[in-house]
Amino acid sequence: MNRRLYLLVLVLALLAAAAWWLKTRSTGSTLDPALSDFAIADTARVNRIHIADRTGKQIDLVRTGEGWMLNGVFKARQPEVSTALKTFRRIEVKSPVPKSAEAMALRTMAAHSTKVEIYTGGRVPEKIWIVGHATKDHFGTYMVLELPGQGRSSAPFVMGMQGFTGILNTRFPTDPDKWRSPAVFNYPDLHELAEVEVRHQGRDAASYRIINPGDGVPKLSTLDGTPMAMDTVLVMAALMPFKEFNYEDIVRDMAPARRDSLLSAPPNFIVTAKPRQGSAQAMKLWLMPYTGDGSAFDAAVPLHEPLRMWALVEDTLLVTVQRQFVDQMTQPAAALRP
Repeated sequence: MNRRLYLLVLVLALLAAAAWWLKTRSTGSTLDPALSDFAIADTARVNRIHIADRTGKQIDLVRTGEGWMLNGVFKARQPEVSTALKTFRRIEVKSPVPKSAEAMALRTMAAHSTKVEIYTGGRVPEKIWIVGHATKDHFGTYMVLELPGQGRSSAPFVMGMQGFTGILNTRFPTDPDKWRSPAVFNYPDLHELAEVEVRHQGRDAASYRIINPGDGVPKLSTLDGTPMAMDTVLVMAALMPFKEFNYEDIVRDMAPARRDSLLSAPPNFIVTAKPRQGSAQAMKLWLMPYTGDGSAFDAAVPLHEPLRMWALVEDTLLVTVQRQFVDQMTQPAAALRP
């Protein structure tokens, strides 16, 4: 009898110990904390983002001393990189995927998903997101987390972001054009700009050069260096577009024959900016033929598109630019005289 009582007390003690251990190990969540912690607490440590999709397209963003670089060649769009970093920090699990829907979600992600590797130093990513499709209500995005050295979660989660309603998969495209910086001229401090040359095709009298000395007011001259009378305020205003001038879109859908024809034609304008340090940047500009329906008030139909122009930047990149800024940049020399 005493032996049975002893065994009963022992069993109860073991059960109490097991219950205490389970309670102390519980996180109050049904989620595995190791494979549901998608967030990066300190995004200042993120120094590389590699994005790849199922079709083989890849994007490699690397933080450098000159800012984020795209595929080791181009400057990256800082707003898009900031959005990605903000997503890394503020992402959260909205809910686990119901067991009945897990298989379908994983099959869809196997066919259409994007792999986002987040590096915080070293050659191994700290976390890898498998970013899938949006939920039916477009309030969440299916994702799977992989931790190098620990493996990949077998269960997907519906992910969202603090203070945001919508989907997250559109934040990680694999089209380089979506990440490439549109900056053509970027001189927030105009003292870094030594000279600007505006060449009007076939109109030497309208062409000019602005010399921007390190101290004092700018000087206006012809292309061969002959000083020209000028209004100082107007000349200084002519430099303002060079603080920040971006192209609008990259032209990828123009037929090769039409592109060759355009680029072989003399440009209407050539704008060249020469920094105080570094290489000169040139932009060739062509007017677009007007393709609209004309004015509803019987006004003359314009010859050229009033809103946009074609431009060739970085020697080979054909883009569109907005005329409201180009017109200020390419005004004739007569507009700068007193």
